[in-house]
Amino acid sequence: MHIAEKQKYFISILICSRDRRRELERLVAKLQNMDSAYNYEIVVVEETDQPVPLKDVIYVPHPVANRGIPYARNLALSHAKGDIIVFLDDDCIIHDRWLDNLLAPFQDKTVVGVQGGVSVPEGSRAIGWAESILGFPGGGIRRVLEAKGRVQETREISTLNCAYRRWAIERVGGFEKRLRLTGEDYVLAKQVCTLGRCLFVPNAMVSHEARSSLKKIWQWFVRRGRAEVDVISTKAQGDLTLWTLARGSIIFKCCALVFLGIVSRFLVTLLLAGALLFAMLQYMRYFKAWNRSPAPFLAFLLLPFVKILMDVAVDWGRIRGLVLD
Repeated sequence: MHIAEKQKYFISILICSRDRRRELERLVAKLQNMDSAYNYEIVVVEETDQPVPLKDVIYVPHPVANRGIPYARNLALSHAKGDIIVFLDDDCIIHDRWLDNLLAPFQDKTVVGVQGGVSVPEGSRAIGWAESILGFPGGGIRRVLEAKGRVQETREISTLNCAYRRWAIERVGGFEKRLRLTGEDYVLAKQVCTLGRCLFVPNAMVSHEARSSLKKIWQWFVRRGRAEVDVISTKAQGDLTLWTLARGSIIFKCCALVFLGIVSRFLVTLLLAGALLFAMLQYMRYFKAWNRSPAPFLAFLLLPFVKILMDVAVDWGRIRGLVLD
């Protein structure tokens, strides 16, 4: 896209933040000093009881009331003036030419949404690298490596690093207001991608802060499971149902294996064989991604353990969402 073409668009970069002031200030400073031919504004919505405005930023504080990230994203949208809306997580680190690479596909007027690549920062712990190789968040480093530098069609867009045409967001009514936890970006992507082409652009890279402990991974994936039930309860996305969740449930599969073991009287043998098979499948599935990434060998060894933790956490979140939320 030529400079004259770029200047046709005014860009709004939206950041929603809570309890990460240091990371927020670092990101805003980087955005304000990046080299880009685009004209852009930065809109920051911060959930805080002690608001501190940021210089040269549209700063929108709102009190801590646990209204959820969908509320914050819609609040940010209401203050944005751009033709193209860019979303970034507050704990991201943008790479060189991030904005220009992210927005280049919009030269094609059929493109309505774009997702950029995501990795973890240099020096991240093995657990964080394992999560990224497994495809989280936003597809992780695995999605970037598998793309091999090529732009790809997608319907999977995460607001941690993405852009949409403003009219497309407005056409679908913004983020789903009934959601309390998260999942709003999943629903928005499914809706917007019916209006035109959505693309994954691997070289529009950010590094997203890694969840560096098993406890943090557990907490985040429990939240994801609860959010899935929340999405189903709103009926905002028809292809996500309790049946689709049950089919992918690791707890359901383990219960079936235990039942088969009891009936056949080979419970211990089947459990050991099942665990070994699960581990081998993860190693085979993710070896190429690990081998091409900068991740340490320990990250590769941890893959089955991190994967099973994610799966169980999501299942527990679903159960909690159905029974307690």
